[in-house]
Amino acid sequence: MGTIYDVLKEEHDQISDLLRQALQDGSKISFFKVKLKADPHMMGEEKFFYPVLEEVEELRELISEAYKEHNDAKTLIFEIEGMEERDEEWTPKLSQLKQSIDHHIEEEEGKVFEKALNFLSQEKAEELAKQYIEFKRSYMNRIETGEPVV
Repeated sequence: MGTIYDVLKEEHDQISDLLRQALQDGSKISFFKVKLKADPHMMGEEKFFYPVLEEVEELRELISEAYKEHNDAKTLIFEIEGMEERDEEWTPKLSQLKQSIDHHIEEEEGKVFEKALNFLSQEKAEELAKQYIEFKRSYMNRIETGEPVV
């Protein structure tokens, strides 16, 4: 399984690939694949990873910025979700979402992970990975069964 860093890095790569595909083909189906991957990813980070890091003074500002970047991405996802592929703003909004998420990933995998490695033990990073994966599994099960995922 690895650590929370391994899990998040793998998902970052998947989300980036899905965004690239959505921009290439411009389809709403491709966009919804991004949404289906990004929504639980952000929720999981906010539920398990960020709260632990907020306890560390040296990380508070970076985590505050990460929450803001998530909110920006959620706003863009919401806006795109209400559009059709033929809308004039479809491609520019998708492009904006990709730039926003790419920036977030760069900051998180660079500055946040780098500093977090100094404060989280290997055991804690592995424990967070388990909690995160279980949360994602439960989230996806709820999606499949039509249960609320709040």
